[in-house]
Amino acid sequence: MNKQMEKIRILLKMIWYNRKNYILYLVCNIFIIAFFQAFLSIGENESFMSADKIDPMISSNIFAPTVLTALFMILFVPYVYEAFLKSRKQEYAVLITLGVTQYEVICNMLLECLIISIVSFCAGIVTGSVLSVFFFFYLHKVIGLRSMKWTLHLGAYVSVGKVYALVVIIILLLNIVRFLHAEILELFNARYKEEKGKKGSNIFLLFGILLIIVAVIVMLYAYNFEKTYIWFISTAIIITGIGIMLANFDCIFMKIRSVKWKISLSFVLQYIKSWRMVSFIAAILFISAIFFTAHCGVTYQNFTRNALTYSPYDLFYVQYNDINNMDQKEIMQTLDKYDITITEEKRLGLLRNSFCNIISADDVNKKYGCTYEVEPGYFIQLFQFDINDGYEHDFQANKQITIGLGNHEKMHLKLQGKSNKILMNSCRSLADITLIVNEQDFMKIRNHSNDCIYETAVMFNFSQWKDSGNAMQELQEKMSRMNELPMEDQSAYMLSSKIETYSVAKQSSEVLTFLLLFVDILFLVAANICIFYKIKSELKEEKHIIYKLYRVGITDQELWKILFEKNICYYFVSLIIAIFIGVFYSYSVNAIYDYGKIGIICGMGVSGIIMFIQFVVIWEITKFETKR
Repeated sequence: MNKQMEKIRILLKMIWYNRKNYILYLVCNIFIIAFFQAFLSIGENESFMSADKIDPMISSNIFAPTVLTALFMILFVPYVYEAFLKSRKQEYAVLITLGVTQYEVICNMLLECLIISIVSFCAGIVTGSVLSVFFFFYLHKVIGLRSMKWTLHLGAYVSVGKVYALVVIIILLLNIVRFLHAEILELFNARYKEEKGKKGSNIFLLFGILLIIVAVIVMLYAYNFEKTYIWFISTAIIITGIGIMLANFDCIFMKIRSVKWKISLSFVLQYIKSWRMVSFIAAILFISAIFFTAHCGVTYQNFTRNALTYSPYDLFYVQYNDINNMDQKEIMQTLDKYDITITEEKRLGLLRNSFCNIISADDVNKKYGCTYEVEPGYFIQLFQFDINDGYEHDFQANKQITIGLGNHEKMHLKLQGKSNKILMNSCRSLADITLIVNEQDFMKIRNHSNDCIYETAVMFNFSQWKDSGNAMQELQEKMSRMNELPMEDQSAYMLSSKIETYSVAKQSSEVLTFLLLFVDILFLVAANICIFYKIKSELKEEKHIIYKLYRVGITDQELWKILFEKNICYYFVSLIIAIFIGVFYSYSVNAIYDYGKIGIICGMGVSGIIMFIQFVVIWEITKFETKR
């Protein structure tokens, strides 16, 4: 009995001794769970995901942060636990030599892991619930998503629990297998065993650099709208190149050490194998943080420009019989109420069925100053795209279309040509495909077809479209009351205004930036935790070396310089690589639609901020090491 109590006392003492490591690992788990919980709560909010209340361009921004956080949780948490457990293996070896069985050690490890996981999950979902309230408040009040309503999302808690349970199972299975196959001597040497490995090779170092150069060239010369998959190929090549380069980076350290930083680099080189893995993981996390943050800056410019491009008219709507058939005087009175002046007005007749819009070439030429000439029995397919909007577009035209006329008669029209020109605003009232036919064919279809309905597209431009928000809202309310349509039918005849499209684009960019900011913070913190765990695990061994250095006369200032230089190698090698890669992809991904320069500016700006943060971190870590 006394022997059993002594074992328990030793186990408890070990837990207390490692309490600071527990806290760091616990905090890491809590915030990953909290972010995931908050993202899921927004993603399962019915009002946020409803297309009738929030534009899908805005609500779709929740998917990327949620998926990134889930993948991060599954991949990163087991790695952090392994780094945490590595410093404990020597202690477990001591317990085994004192008579604790391997089974008892495994049970102790499982119990510790389960307790930490339960505490992490409970604290994480509480923190996540608070964070989700903050998310809602920010989206609702600051960004202005007034249609979004707060609700409790039990499904989010269940989803977080399932994903985190999977993570815990992965951790337990991996470590049980390792403990079962481990000998006592292996546990004692766990921290040193990983440092045994081959020295780097200059040939492989150059090969890794060559792969990075190849990935850059592939991206610069092969990436375009038709070949977006090149991005993934280039990324795979460059990640492989980074891995090979860092695996052989000690060749560079050895050359530098012969010139300066001899003692500092000696500290790094004695733990070079684990340095390689930590630096590789940190580099990937830094690259992700730089690219995604810079991407948010580019999307703001892109989204708002596209909004203006695809809304050439400040007000656009479609009239059909008594739908949206407001008197011209009433429209003028509403606009005058808000000091909005009409500078241009157009009306264009069109035929529409479930497949396409059909417009007359004569009418288009007259209203828009175009020069379309369409032969009888033919059509020109109109594509209303901006090829520099950052998206892929399908310019595949229909070779032939058939329009049903009366008495079972059919009109067959053939393709004469294609045209890419934005004539009308993008809106739900129009079909996706637009055809231009000659006047005779247009009138024949209008007079005899039962498949097509005749509508009128009404277009206005104002002197001050940015001030037209309240006027557009009042006009929409008046139109809706006059139409007396069910909500589902009314949505097909909503007014399309430049101010609304611009506001949606602006809000979409703001939502994406706000959500990805938390993902980027998660990546940055994770990169620092990886490196900090490594530095902390080496403190005990470094103390013996530093003690000997003191005996030969090293000063406190010289010790500070040595540790600071060593930490620069730990933090800045991966960061400098990440800055180069992150800024490059920020440029190359956006260059194909004329945002390459903005991508560089945003990437360099973000990199500068991260560089400053990391410098502060290095300074504080060096102070921590010096005190210890």
